[in-house]
Amino acid sequence: MNLGKIEIGKVIEYKKTFTEDDVLDFAKISGDNNPIHLDKKYASESIFGQRVVHGILVTSMFSKIFGTIYPGIGGIYLSQFVKYLKPVFINEQIIAKVTLINFDYDKKRGTFKTECFKDNKVIVITGEAGILFPEKFE
Repeated sequence: MNLGKIEIGKVIEYKKTFTEDDVLDFAKISGDNNPIHLDKKYASESIFGQRVVHGILVTSMFSKIFGTIYPGIGGIYLSQFVKYLKPVFINEQIIAKVTLINFDYDKKRGTFKTECFKDNKVIVITGEAGILFPEKFE
């Protein structure tokens, strides 16, 4: 697939497993010290039964795609709507998938369906993003 072409329906995926260190680092950076993310005992007594990765940390996988893969360098994140459907737990592999669903050639703006999955089929996040493509993009 030529990543340099604008093609409605184009799908890009990125995989990542969120570790305990990722969660601890994000808590330090964001200041979100909610015990559901950090405290094993607290989380074990929650509705989830274990610690949960910060939802916005999982959502950041889309930023990796848009800023480094497609449209890549020079792409600008304009908007993101997100709905969290299921929890993501530490050491689960997540697949972020973006699909180009609309493109305005005059404004060089793309609209993407954004989704994250675990176990290759269970959807955990859904939403939509607006991306400004780089000026030199085909």
